Amino acid sequence: MNASSQLSQPLAGREIRSDGLATRKLLLQRAGEIFAERGYSDTTSKEICERANATVGSVNYHFGSKAGLYHEILTDVTQYILRLEMLEAIAASQRPAKEKLERILDTVLAAQASQDWQIRLFFRELTSPSAEFVEYLSQDASPKVTIIKRILSEIVGSPADSAIVDQCLLSMFSLCSFPYMADAKALEHCVSSASCEAATLHRHIKRFILAGLDAHTITR
Repeated sequence: MNASSQLSQPLAGREIRSDGLATRKLLLQRAGEIFAERGYSDTTSKEICERANATVGSVNYHFGSKAGLYHEILTDVTQYILRLEMLEAIAASQRPAKEKLERILDTVLAAQASQDWQIRLFFRELTSPSAEFVEYLSQDASPKVTIIKRILSEIVGSPADSAIVDQCLLSMFSLCSFPYMADAKALEHCVSSASCEAATLHRHIKRFILAGLDAHTITR
């Protein structure tokens, strides 16, 4: 059990009034926005409380510490992109593997195109990860990656723990994320804005990924 979980445990049984729940929700929202702007290390609990118009000490009261708050933020972020329960349901369905993958891509691409603070924070952490994020991913990413690798394995016909499936996963992740991570002003020097329109880009990325997987299947 990590430190943030230990800190949060005593709060679980505490009765919180409706106004306290509203404050807690607002703290999560404002904290997420600030973390997305400046990252974990450069954000203080005092600043979060001020942004949420909450009393000093509200972060510690509701979450035990800034670390406890950030753990909940990261849970929100990863669930916003792709919930494990949804992924398990897709994997357990009787659909062909390619259709399963398309449903996953639809979910991830729609989330990333939103550019909400959850997505901006996720991309910030990918390019400049905090220790808290790395620790969180070690617990959250593994079951999701395992499921996606099994689906990719079925498509390309290689073992889920093979190098080819790892490379397909990396390529897929890169294609899904880069257009939304890159600054629009930089991209406009390479491609037209129409090419970056969310629906158009969404369709293209899916086609490109599926064609790449087909190529690996043919040449394997």
